[in-house]
Amino acid sequence: MKNTVIITAQYFENYNVGPEGFNTCGDKQPHWKPKGSHQFALEIDADTLMYTDANAILSKMVESHNSVAEKFEYIGYEVQWSQPTLLGTDEDYRQIYQQLDEAE
Repeated sequence: MKNTVIITAQYFENYNVGPEGFNTCGDKQPHWKPKGSHQFALEIDADTLMYTDANAILSKMVESHNSVAEKFEYIGYEVQWSQPTLLGTDEDYRQIYQQLDEAE
């Protein structure tokens, strides 16, 4: 049975590169700045994941998305064993927000 695996990575942007390549000023060395996390998804049989070195494999898969402008560093993964339950809608959220706002 296939499961969805959510892979979390740290996302970095290179501040020394633009649309035309490396900036002309400076030493043309990468200047990586962390910009938060990024998630990848993978559909895989959970048994395959459990009986391999998932961290090493997923780390290499994440690294394959690196470029001169952005890079990703693998953090970890989580298997989604089932679909999440829908918590509500935008309208539900707004109604509760209004109720809490009126209570203050």
